[in-house]
Amino acid sequence: MNLKTSFIVGCSLTLISLIVWETYWRTKPELYRAVLEDDRYLWAEQRAKVKNTTKEDIVIIGSSRTAFNINTHIWKTVQGIQPINLSTDGKPPGPFLEDIVYNTDFKGTIIAGVTPLLWFSPPNNQRWLDAKSWVNHYHEQTPAQKLGHQLSKPLQRHLVMLTNSELEFYNDLDLKSLINTIHLPNDRLGDQFMLYNFSYRDEDRNIMMLPIMIEDSLYAKRITNVWNSFLPSLPSYNNVKDIFPLQFSRFKQVVDDFKAKGGQIIFIRHKAEPPWYDHAQRMMPRAMVYDKFIETVDCPSYHFQDYPFMSKYRLPDWSHMYVEDAITYTEDLVNQLIKDQLIQKKTN
Repeated sequence: MNLKTSFIVGCSLTLISLIVWETYWRTKPELYRAVLEDDRYLWAEQRAKVKNTTKEDIVIIGSSRTAFNINTHIWKTVQGIQPINLSTDGKPPGPFLEDIVYNTDFKGTIIAGVTPLLWFSPPNNQRWLDAKSWVNHYHEQTPAQKLGHQLSKPLQRHLVMLTNSELEFYNDLDLKSLINTIHLPNDRLGDQFMLYNFSYRDEDRNIMMLPIMIEDSLYAKRITNVWNSFLPSLPSYNNVKDIFPLQFSRFKQVVDDFKAKGGQIIFIRHKAEPPWYDHAQRMMPRAMVYDKFIETVDCPSYHFQDYPFMSKYRLPDWSHMYVEDAITYTEDLVNQLIKDQLIQKKTN
């Protein structure tokens, strides 16, 4: 067999293998969708839109609850303005808030979703540093990186096999994740503490919960098992109370500086189910942390315990809304903000 024939055979076998591999994963639409990866490149695309905003515009920051619960397309349908979605799965939004306030001329409205465990993370926390790295990427990305991202989009939109995440979900399809699913016979850890992906994203970075979370209770339990693996070990308030005044002071300065520019910030405390909320309360009691924080920064606040429309949904994983519930939740939230005259409905 000559070199040319070997090359053709090798390419053919590779192509056939990739087709078989892709076809196999396409038989599992309950788990995998061909969508853009929600990475720092896609975030940077949204962040770039802040440069061309007006006083009427809205920027959303927050962690995964905000990304799951607020749908920017529904928001636009109700208000007439589509927010810029900078909420990010698994990262505290503090660095994003500081970036907007100090590195842009934005003077509109910031909707800030508060998940206390992430929102009040100190700046030396690894998750805070991870969020900061996304901000740095936006400011430092090269033309080659931008071009590479644009060239990767068509492949991501059409190939399920490219499913992966910077969060490294246990069931991502990259080689590292696949290796992690292999357990030795005496491996006692198993997959109990591995976080499975349970969502997909659109190109505006809205996160939608997969239907399997309400159709398969065992799959949902895989997610709640992960939460339950660390929530009981959260420290009590008395052991961490010294960090909060420092964070309150830091955020107050940022918020005051944004107000001085003419902007407004509205804080949203999304619902969490009792297994999650009770443990979070032990570490960060509402009266001692969230309420004092809102009093310190002096901004409008919407806490799920105060509004029936915010608390009426069952959260399959204790923490995030199912996609259909997020639609009506977004509608109700926007209408409430309009009613309270914090935002205005666009009428043109």
